[in-house]
Amino acid sequence: MRYLIGIDKGTTMVKSVVFDETGQAVGSADERVAILSPRPGWHEEDPDASWQACCRTIRSAIADAGITGGDVAGVGIAAHMGGAWIVDDQGRPVRNAICWPDERAQSLLTRLEIEGSLEEVFRISGNGLMPGITLMILSWLNANEPEIRKRAAAVLSAKDYLRYRLTGVIATDPSDVSFVPGDIDQRTHSDRLVTLLGAHGWDPMMPDIVPSGAIAGEVTAEAAEETGLAPGTLVITGCGDAVANVVGAGRSRPGEAITVLGTSCLNSLIVDRPGREPEGLGFLFAMPDENYLRILPNTSGTITMDWFLDHFGGIRDAAGKWDFPAMEQRVAATPRGADGVLLLPYVNTAGVLAPFYDPRARGSFFGMSNQTTRDHLMRAVYEALAFATRDCLAAMPGEIDVLTLTGGGARSAFWSQMFADVCKIPIEISTAQQTGATGVALMAGVAAGIWPDLATAQAATLSISARFEPDPLASAQYEDWYDLYRDLRDVYRGFSDRRSRLLEEVRA
Repeated sequence: MRYLIGIDKGTTMVKSVVFDETGQAVGSADERVAILSPRPGWHEEDPDASWQACCRTIRSAIADAGITGGDVAGVGIAAHMGGAWIVDDQGRPVRNAICWPDERAQSLLTRLEIEGSLEEVFRISGNGLMPGITLMILSWLNANEPEIRKRAAAVLSAKDYLRYRLTGVIATDPSDVSFVPGDIDQRTHSDRLVTLLGAHGWDPMMPDIVPSGAIAGEVTAEAAEETGLAPGTLVITGCGDAVANVVGAGRSRPGEAITVLGTSCLNSLIVDRPGREPEGLGFLFAMPDENYLRILPNTSGTITMDWFLDHFGGIRDAAGKWDFPAMEQRVAATPRGADGVLLLPYVNTAGVLAPFYDPRARGSFFGMSNQTTRDHLMRAVYEALAFATRDCLAAMPGEIDVLTLTGGGARSAFWSQMFADVCKIPIEISTAQQTGATGVALMAGVAAGIWPDLATAQAATLSISARFEPDPLASAQYEDWYDLYRDLRDVYRGFSDRRSRLLEEVRA
């Protein structure tokens, strides 16, 4: 029996999962990533610390599976996209990594918006801009830390940095290039975007582009010592987590829709051409097999739940972890509409990228009184993410007949049924529990010769574990609440610019 390892390096957690040849997860480990915020709105990581966390999860996952590193036929890595992991000519980080939720480049984004440059950016890349996108970060470094560029040799994404530490090879793939951003039609870097966004001088540091499922290198002796993998184990290029999650959910054909209910809520539709509808909104990423992923994201996915529990508390189990089944029992006993409380779930500092564009937008509870309880607020959190998903799906081109729900939130039958009721379409759940890790593991299996192609790998290993049909009564009750939600987000949008300007004055 040969085994595969899929690594999913998320915004808050790194996970390593061991799969057998049937696609069954037989061992896993995860570890929380330390987030550094040297200033308000900044989101950084210590690259060495994140690498060491990744090493520990690989070693622990191998032990959990009861195998040795020599049993592993291949490794794939997925990770959050954007940001900048910059190394020198010795491969050493020149500063902390800057990650996609970072908002230090917000003023630059505002200037580009005023100048009317965003339309050209979208025309070339198919992507809306956010402060933490790679070229925005590099532009900020040019203006504020110019010495960094003098020491830099390569600008990597998160997965590219971890793969470099595994193999010693610097490269990237088309999916991560999409979010630099690059030229989506050519699936390459864009000199015009480098100039337009003020990232001049960084062109030579952009890595070579290698197909996502290609063999990018082998585990070095040094990395083998740190991870427990065998030297020479093949490592594929890998891809951004948005693409890996779709592949790991068993979806790869045009017309299939997927929502990843993770840190960000990525509402995605696979398309066979680099279409840009609706104009100016969301993301467009290159996928394997020359397909594309059209995404209208709610950047505040389960990060909204994390924020609420971290600050307002909840029920914990005997081990001290959040007891979601117990909390959902209380939420389920609260009427639909949360006794009149609605949440605009825009808590991510990246703002809102779909179904409207406003990087300054922030969230708010509405409708509270002295009768409002924590259970009401928590139900409003659950409902808000379902409302936000329907809001994005409504802006997608074409009709969506069924939605595959993945990510940590998809493990909740209560929440999955709520999504079906609010979105008024059937919800399907993939058998894959860790779709990001599954996606890159399947791609590594193809590279290792376990399966002849990706479609065969998906058909052999993945299926639908559950399906939730909309409840007509619940859908009817949610309709008016959804309409109110949309009216509220339009009203609150009017205050975004004013709030941002006041905050800049306070921080000046």
